[in-house]
Amino acid sequence: MGQVANSRFTPLEKITDKIGSKNRTNVDCCLIPPSAYPVRERFLMMFICIPIIVSLMITMGCYTTDTSQTPYKKEYSKYINDMAILFYAENPEMDVNIRNDEMFISRLVAGPVIISQLFMLLAHNSANLEDNIALNEIIFDLNIGEVLCEKLNTKFQLCSYFHVVPQKNVTKNKVVWKLMEKKDKDPKDYEKIGNELEVDTILEIGIISYGIKDPGIFSDPYAFLKIDAKMTTASEGTVIWRDIVQAKTAVGMKTQDFLDFVYTVPDFLKKQLEEVTDVVSERCIEKLGFDTNYTYLLEEDYIKKTEHKINIAEKLNKLNDLRHEGLITDIDYDEKKLDLINRAKSRKNIRHENTQITAVNDENKQVIVEEKNKSKLPPLPRRY
Repeated sequence: MGQVANSRFTPLEKITDKIGSKNRTNVDCCLIPPSAYPVRERFLMMFICIPIIVSLMITMGCYTTDTSQTPYKKEYSKYINDMAILFYAENPEMDVNIRNDEMFISRLVAGPVIISQLFMLLAHNSANLEDNIALNEIIFDLNIGEVLCEKLNTKFQLCSYFHVVPQKNVTKNKVVWKLMEKKDKDPKDYEKIGNELEVDTILEIGIISYGIKDPGIFSDPYAFLKIDAKMTTASEGTVIWRDIVQAKTAVGMKTQDFLDFVYTVPDFLKKQLEEVTDVVSERCIEKLGFDTNYTYLLEEDYIKKTEHKINIAEKLNKLNDLRHEGLITDIDYDEKKLDLINRAKSRKNIRHENTQITAVNDENKQVIVEEKNKSKLPPLPRRY
C-alpha cells in the first residue's frame, strides 16, 4: 500500500517540477488539483479570488445604463409649443450606504487576514441592507419621479415660454398612465400620448438611482439623484435631447447625528431628497439653454421676506390650470404669467430691515416704468 500511494503522487511531483520549463510534454498540460499546490500558493489564490467573487456578487444587482446622449439644439425650441412631462410608473427603491466610517476602524483592527476582512465586508453589506429597509419605510409615500416632474413643470413655466400640461392631467389620463409603464416606446406610442394630451413634445424622466451616501473617512453624508432625461417629438417619436443629469447635496451633519435625527423627524429625509431633486430639475432647465436666474422666486426664504408673500409656484400652477381648461387663452396666460413674475421679483415688494434702498440710474427707472405698464392688464373675465 505504501508503494502504491507513493506511485500515485510521483507524477504530480514531476508535473509541478516541470511547470515553467521549456520542454513540456502532453502530460504537463493536464489540470493540477488544488491539493497539489503548496499551502502558501493556496492562500495567495484565496486572497486574490475571494475579493473578486464578493465584488461581483455585490455589483451583479446594480442598475446600469448605456444611453446614447443627444445634445439639445437651440433651433428646436421654435418648434416646441406644448409639452408634457412624464415619468416611468415604476418607483425604484432608495439606495443607502452610510456605514463606511464605522466599518473603516473595524477593518483596520481585523488586519490583513482574509477571513476577517470577508466577515467585515459581509457585516457592512448587512448593515446597509438594514438601513435600506428602514429608511425606505420612512419615505414609503414619496415618489421621487413625481416630485421631480412637479418641480420641472413649475420651472418650465417660470423660465421658458413652453406651455406645459399640468401634472395632474398627465397622471389621471388612463391611456397615458398605461404607456408610462412602457420604457421602450415606439413612434405610435408617442403619437398616442401627443393626441391624448394635445402636445407636440414629450419629456420623459427615468430615475437611475437616488438616496443617501457617505463616501468614507473624513466625509459627511450627502443626498444624490441620477436621472435619464429624454425629450422626443410626439408626431414621430424623434429624440431631440437625451442626457444623464445628476446632482449631490450635503446633508449638513455627521452620519450618526443624521441617523439619530432622521428617525426622530421623518420629514427631514424627505426634505433632503426634495432638495437634491430641486437641483436636478434646475440643471435640466439649464441644459436646454434657458436662464434660471428667476428660480430664487420659488425659495421659501425669499417669499418670507416679501411684503405680499407671493407663492409664485402655487400661482403659476393655478394659472396654468385655467389655461389648460380653456378658461383663458394662451396669450392671456403669457401676459398674466409675466405680470406675476414681475410683481414677485419687484424690489418694492421686499421688506428691508435697517437698510437703505440705493438709487437707480435712469435706465433702470425706465425699465421699472415699462414693467409697471405691462402689469396693468385687464382682469380675467368671470364665467357664470
